[in-house]
Amino acid sequence: MYLAPDDETWVGLDGPALRVARRSSAPLLFPLQRIGRIHSNLRVDWEMAALLACAEHGIPVVFIDDDGAVQARLLGRPGGRDELSARLLEFLLRPEASGMLQHWCGQHRARAARWAALKLGLSARARLRARDVRERINRNAEEYGGVRAALRTRQWLRALAYGWMESHLRDLGFGRATELAQAGQPALASELTEILFWYLEPARLGWLKRRHLAARHKGEVLREPTQREVVRLFEGRSARAATRGREITSALHRWLIHET
Repeated sequence: MYLAPDDETWVGLDGPALRVARRSSAPLLFPLQRIGRIHSNLRVDWEMAALLACAEHGIPVVFIDDDGAVQARLLGRPGGRDELSARLLEFLLRPEASGMLQHWCGQHRARAARWAALKLGLSARARLRARDVRERINRNAEEYGGVRAALRTRQWLRALAYGWMESHLRDLGFGRATELAQAGQPALASELTEILFWYLEPARLGWLKRRHLAARHKGEVLREPTQREVVRLFEGRSARAATRGREITSALHRWLIHET
């Protein structure tokens, strides 16, 4: 569920559903049992009862600003499938665990970056560094949409990927009641999102390029992309993103089993 309104919006609780009301339209009801996660712009006004209901039903609420940056998060109850979190807790007892985990994340970021580079045809070299790939993607995105559009679409899309990963980790046992969450280390959702985001970059760049070419073909001024458009871009690829995300946590789980 995505709340990025153009006018004043309020979210309240109406029995087993969230009530979303806007000044310009009639209220809408969204049953809590059908909501997986919520991304809410900071301009949305929330009633405390609605937030507490989300927490009770295990629905994470991610609050983002107009630039797509995450400003706050509400986490609900953790899921019951906690094998991964138990393995990680055991692993982190080792003195060298932090460095090993960072090395694992770095390897998988590099692998995902190489995949993105080959997907985009940026280089035929298999060992292209992630930093070089990032610079090429940023330059191309700025060429297709301008500096502001390149930055904002990247931030918006990353926030959506982060929300998915956070929800997925909660289902795997990482929640506010766990020892890992209370300690705040490691920032697993952020680390794994950095890997997942590489698999979304070809879609973002391709979309920006299509907008650029369409505007040029029609002789129109290229308008800035909106947050809603980026949400639709993400939702159109949500199944593939979820598959990639589960592959990442499965790979981490297999590695932890080997190391513990």
